[in-house]
Amino acid sequence: MATKNNPGAYDCYANAHPDEPMFVLLGRDRHAPMLVRLWAAIRGMDGEDEHKVAEALACAEAMDAWVARGLRELASPPDGDAT
Repeated sequence: MATKNNPGAYDCYANAHPDEPMFVLLGRDRHAPMLVRLWAAIRGMDGEDEHKVAEALACAEAMDAWVARGLRELASPPDGDAT
């Protein structure tokens, strides 16, 4: 499972083409776990690598757990914008 400090096996930054657009979901986003699960379900139906799908599902679980541990005080970005 990837984090900022440990990009993981499927590091989107390392795999992105120069100037390729990307969108990142953070654990503090209340919709992120559901969206990651949706992505995993769709990609699984499309025949995506099962290990990549499993990592995505593990990430969704970790996002849920991160918030459940009460780390909400760390969920604010440094500039104070809570979005």
